[in-house]
Amino acid sequence: MLEATNRQALTQQLRPPAGFRLSHAVGTTFTLDMTSALSVPLSFVSGSGEEFTNPVAVLSALRKVSDRVDIFCQAGHIKAPSDASDLLALLEPMVHQVSVKRGLFHPKIWLLEFENDGERRYRFLCSSRNLTTDASWDLLVRLDGEPVPNGEDSGPDSGPLARFIAELPGLCTVTPDAGRLARVRGLASRVEFVRWDLPEDIHRLAFRPMGTGEDFEQGSIVAHLRDPENFIALNSKTGDRAHLGRDKLVISPFLDDKLIGRLRDKWTDNLYVYSRDDQLNLLQQQTVADTRTSFKAFDELGIPESSESGQSDLDESGTQRVADDLSGLHAKAYFCDYDHYTYALLGSANATEAGFTKNVEFLLEMRGAKKRLGVQRIRESLKDVPFADFLGSGGKARPEEDEAAFRLENALRDAAAQRFLLDAVPDDESKNTFTVTVAHDWSPKPEFAAKLRLLSLPQPSAVVEPSREQQNHTFHAIPLADVTPYLVLTLEDPKAGLSKSTVIQGNLRTDPAGRLDEIIARQLDDPQKLRQFLLLFLTPEDALPGSGTGTGWFAGSGFGEGSTAGLFEAMVGAMAGPDADSVFPDLKVVMDRLLALRGDDPEIQQLHALWTAATEALDMGELHGV
Repeated sequence: MLEATNRQALTQQLRPPAGFRLSHAVGTTFTLDMTSALSVPLSFVSGSGEEFTNPVAVLSALRKVSDRVDIFCQAGHIKAPSDASDLLALLEPMVHQVSVKRGLFHPKIWLLEFENDGERRYRFLCSSRNLTTDASWDLLVRLDGEPVPNGEDSGPDSGPLARFIAELPGLCTVTPDAGRLARVRGLASRVEFVRWDLPEDIHRLAFRPMGTGEDFEQGSIVAHLRDPENFIALNSKTGDRAHLGRDKLVISPFLDDKLIGRLRDKWTDNLYVYSRDDQLNLLQQQTVADTRTSFKAFDELGIPESSESGQSDLDESGTQRVADDLSGLHAKAYFCDYDHYTYALLGSANATEAGFTKNVEFLLEMRGAKKRLGVQRIRESLKDVPFADFLGSGGKARPEEDEAAFRLENALRDAAAQRFLLDAVPDDESKNTFTVTVAHDWSPKPEFAAKLRLLSLPQPSAVVEPSREQQNHTFHAIPLADVTPYLVLTLEDPKAGLSKSTVIQGNLRTDPAGRLDEIIARQLDDPQKLRQFLLLFLTPEDALPGSGTGTGWFAGSGFGEGSTAGLFEAMVGAMAGPDADSVFPDLKVVMDRLLALRGDDPEIQQLHALWTAATEALDMGELHGV
């Protein structure tokens, strides 16, 4: 089941099936790296030559699909980028920070809906991976499904998943607009009637959202680990009489004695625990000394790199060894052999009491034949992942530096969950710059120093006073494209010598008209970028290689020499496309800028005239059926 050689990027798993396009995507993550989030729209746009390193391609993909993507993340865990690109502003509509009353928002799922002329397909990804650039070893389960008529047997009950998706907007610190609320709730209502294909070797599966009030049936492993006194185990007993199988295996970067104890019932023969060396050292000595339990630690250094090449060494056949580029353990999985079956949990929850009793998490609970999925087979599949026998004895105290870092993280989460209200007012002397005011009633604890700034500008930073009264910070002469609801809060603990930052999603109450269009215009600062954007934007999302569109068409259109012949062809094709009503209005800022830069070019004049005719025809309802 855990094939170390079967490794794919998350973006590969997000791609639509052939012939389909994205209808809606909902993702969740604990930590969000904003630069990584820019790559998500590219996953949904096929065959157009898009590359993450090409900002014009990223811009085109964002404009195409950002209204159909919603990403929910833990407030206080949006990573502040070292270099804030203008493109980050285009994430604003699709990124939603959330805060929960108890514990952390920690699920890592994607629910995807694809469409093709009324036909719908669905995909669900349940993983341990955050939306970051982290190179840790993670696990993912993929389910594909199709809708079934109401009342028809659809296999796994999608009700828990549907309810989880429907509840996400209510956790946001800034309420999404009405259109997004309706789309998320619509997706939730449709997914309830989806028949899911089970993974290979799995013949029973259940969706297990935790921390949202979902009730689980008796006999669920998740329910028993969460509340062993009131939910029966696999042997239909509770408490001290409960039994989850003789052989068990746990993979978790974080763990505690309480959860290990619940897994290691008195009938256990072998409990295999795969974790991190620093976390295993924090277990109690009696936990580590138990003879029925064996511990393995992930080698954080992975496979040593070559001193000459800077890359991992190759094996004798010249093939790069599996797991060479892994730099840490982030996977979470649980396996229990009971009778002739193996019961598995995969998802976001660490082997800690908080993971199963406090946090918002998401797991899949599955059952398969032991001869295909058993603990010993899983152990064999892990041989290529860099684990080593744990040689410690436990009983160590958590380092003070870690404790200080946790205090800073808690303070950042508390701050990010508060309301930060922004207003942008045009400056008197210029209509091109604004005065941005930030109002809030959060203040740092006396032991911390706090600074606040706009994400779009590295300076200036405003000092946040340790006062419980409302505070106001003013930023002057801000260009229109740099007005943003995103703030960067930096907290410093002078005594510990530590500093941490997070991006906070504020509420921009007075959003200047044309702000996002100005950002687009600033990116397209020469005719070649403008032509490239137009060609990518007009290429159908589901274009396939060899179809006359996409990458091959891009290369053969005279594009590099500045020709607009390919653009005429693309525009004519887009006129008859299903998205004409939305595509052409979105192009107005681009076309106006193209005309301003190259208005004396006859081809540009012809292109602008064609675009004008298309928009006029659309306004009159005459274009469909061309």
